[in-house]
Amino acid sequence: MYNRYEDISKFIIDMDQLCVADDGYVYVSKQEDYNIAVDMESSYGSLDEVKSFIIYLVKHICELDNLVQRFNQKKRIKDGGRGYVCLPSPVGVLRFDYSQSIENDPFPQEKEFPYELEIIYMENPNSIVFDYWNTKNCSQLDITFEYKKDKFFLRKFGYIDCIPDGWEEINSNL
Repeated sequence: MYNRYEDISKFIIDMDQLCVADDGYVYVSKQEDYNIAVDMESSYGSLDEVKSFIIYLVKHICELDNLVQRFNQKKRIKDGGRGYVCLPSPVGVLRFDYSQSIENDPFPQEKEFPYELEIIYMENPNSIVFDYWNTKNCSQLDITFEYKKDKFFLRKFGYIDCIPDGWEEINSNL
């Protein structure tokens, strides 16, 4: 499933073609292609203010999606799935600490990733959320990236929070 969004011709990368649809989204790919949209109602700026960043982001969607799939493939919850360590959170929010809850999967293999990217949220200039929808059941997976120094860093994978820089190289025995 890697590189499933690699065909850049299926994305809108001309700033003049980006526009807000009646539903409040900017579609960055056609419905018959990937049907991925940016939610402008929650955006940190107007379309004119964020157009260039949207184009930059679209050009990196494949790379970011591959990163999400690698995390899904290489990491697992400690203690056979019972090793969750909760982080202090507001009422109604569940977050687990990466460093205390996650370990390398000793037998990484390509796992099915039954999610497709649907909506991108840009609530502030340094944080991007990919909203993935499950293709097999009615569930969603929110993935948060931090954008700094012209790079994207995976910070949150569903309930797993505080993912450090270089998580792929970090030994699981923290």
